Amino acid sequence: MGKVIGKQLLEMGIDTLYLRGIERPFLQHLGLKFLLYDWGIKRGIYYGKRVGEEFGISFITGRGNELATESPHPNGEKVEIDFPPFPLFIVDFSLWNRHSESEKRKLASQTLMLISTIRKHLWDYNLSLNHTSQELEHLIKVMGFPNKVRRDVMPPSNTLILDPYAEDQVTEEQIRSTDCFVLGGIVDDSGWKYATKEMAKEAGYSFRHVKIALRGSRLGVPDRLNKIASIILRVKEGETLEDSILNEQSNADKFLRLLRDTTLNGDLERNAQWLRAGEKVKQRVRRITSRTRPESFSSHQ
Repeated sequence: MGKVIGKQLLEMGIDTLYLRGIERPFLQHLGLKFLLYDWGIKRGIYYGKRVGEEFGISFITGRGNELATESPHPNGEKVEIDFPPFPLFIVDFSLWNRHSESEKRKLASQTLMLISTIRKHLWDYNLSLNHTSQELEHLIKVMGFPNKVRRDVMPPSNTLILDPYAEDQVTEEQIRSTDCFVLGGIVDDSGWKYATKEMAKEAGYSFRHVKIALRGSRLGVPDRLNKIASIILRVKEGETLEDSILNEQSNADKFLRLLRDTTLNGDLERNAQWLRAGEKVKQRVRRITSRTRPESFSSHQ
């Protein structure tokens, strides 16, 4: 969203801003101030020191000799932001009542983390929570923070359903050309294998199901809602799909994949290299594999 904000400010004749209390990346956080908290632009004479530039907009703050005649402010003149409507993420909770109480709390927590993740790239409008329940809405309210996330948005025709048990693997080209991604509001603590397929049927979605895979396997692909969305957004912004997955993996994800691949091919070091696994993860795998197939790993110890 920062690129869009920068372009719009330049079209308004603004190329320098004086900032107070706004974090990097400046334009993304400034966009959130405009859209979530109704900030605007206050005119005046501001001197400060230059602290950076993003998409053609220079930023100054503190004390210095650089001049700006505009500054974001809660009481400033409102700016109509032409925010990007896509990509859109839809999380569908049609199977909410199939979860245990602990799973429901985990799902509510994941939803709040997803909102925070979306705000790193876009804003609340780019997320819709479909078929929520009063129970979920209450949990989001008491566990979370104010937001402007939409409800029950109808998916457009250009939509994919992200399903870990789908037959087809999603490609980078598909991700970059797709407007909307549907995710199941599902916590799979008990091996619920075809839950996304059940959710789609219950909700009436007839879009194509695809899975995110890492070199042909979904093992090691993060499964939390916020991580899945972040992978998609990274690819949208130019990263390869593999890099996006590796950058979002936890050590637990890396361990599971490293253990599986090393058990199959015996090459701990090469597997760890492409997975970017740290020494602690490698040591954990080494301990397990040395007990089961010590002859295969003697050269790595």
